[in-house]
Amino acid sequence: MIAPYLRLVGVLCGCAALLSGCGRSSEPKAAVDTADRADMQHTTAEMQRSAFVTGCEGTSSGWEATAVVSNRDQIEHRYLVVISFMTPESAVLERTSTEVLVAPGGTQDFTTETVLDPVTRPQSVRCVLRGVEQL
Repeated sequence: MIAPYLRLVGVLCGCAALLSGCGRSSEPKAAVDTADRADMQHTTAEMQRSAFVTGCEGTSSGWEATAVVSNRDQIEHRYLVVISFMTPESAVLERTSTEVLVAPGGTQDFTTETVLDPVTRPQSVRCVLRGVEQL
């Protein structure tokens, strides 16, 4: 008769021990992570302001995006630019990644293309800049 109550007391003590360990850590780790995240978002935002899609047109074999990348630095950089080809309903048809070499203080044009089945390809496609990364 006492055994079931002892088991219940054991379970309750175990739960209390687990819950007491769920408190916040006294280390300022979250502040460091937040600062790093904010810096990374700022860097990504800066890079995205340096790249723009300038055109999106249909071709005989699919769709083509033209874009530019600017290098605001004093040294030559390579950038990885990701562009998505999307339907008007925002379904991704294809995503391309293009490496672009840009001279110091310069701007470089580039073109990326996706091959789509001429029978099933949509009549309207959006070319959307998805990311820019300095390599």
